[in-house]
Amino acid sequence: MSIIREPIIVRPHDSLLHAIKIMTMEYVPKLVVADENEVPLGSLSQKDVLNFIYKMGERDLDNVYVSEVMRKDIITVNNSIEPLEASQIMIEKKAPLLVVTTDSGKLLGMIIKSDLAQYYASLVKGIHKVNEYMSKNPISVNKNSTLDEAIKILLDKNVGRLIVEDEGKILGTITTTDLLYLAPVLKIKDIKIKVKEVMTPTIVVMDENEDLSYAAKLMANRKVKGIPIVSANGEVKGIVTTTDIVKALADEKVRKYLLELKLYTSTF
Repeated sequence: MSIIREPIIVRPHDSLLHAIKIMTMEYVPKLVVADENEVPLGSLSQKDVLNFIYKMGERDLDNVYVSEVMRKDIITVNNSIEPLEASQIMIEKKAPLLVVTTDSGKLLGMIIKSDLAQYYASLVKGIHKVNEYMSKNPISVNKNSTLDEAIKILLDKNVGRLIVEDEGKILGTITTTDLLYLAPVLKIKDIKIKVKEVMTPTIVVMDENEDLSYAAKLMANRKVKGIPIVSANGEVKGIVTTTDIVKALADEKVRKYLLELKLYTSTF
């Protein structure tokens, strides 16, 4: 399967509000910023948007240019890149996405963590357990915390989701995707909306001894980027995310597994 997806493009002179609408309508967490000649200039993620809104004061989103918010430190790769190499680059460079270009520098596509997680889910089985790669001390927020408090935690801890809890019980998660829908009102610092009013109720949890491939499949099927891990009595044990799947894909054990799989199937 291909790990390269069609790029969703915005221009540097587009408004931030326009970019937010594309992210929410197309349900994509990251955009490529390119000029009229399809030369990539930067990237824009949900976290970049939230970080800017949190610091921007009272400016209207339709008066902010994408060029003010985008990241310029993009990593470009060619379309012959292998999934394991892509995962290695993403982990080593802490890259939110890889921009795929032609030899002449024109935009061809992009690779995000969800694409690599889906690749792992489709080919790898029985190599890793969830507990080998999950984050064991997930960051949580109380259901009665305000959105302002939740955003501050997300940005300070540089994470894409928080577990919403009440007296040790998981109620749901709040993610950058959830918050993006509220972008126009997030600049109001004294807004009294509580986390419990906008969180996504948790309908998928997982045991730490499950196959990591199963976690990757669930993420792909449910279109989520993280799954809380709980014990049999409901205690929170951790969280597994697409970032964790990408780390697992870069493991040497996966390289050997895929090589053996290729050799075995090519004999038939």
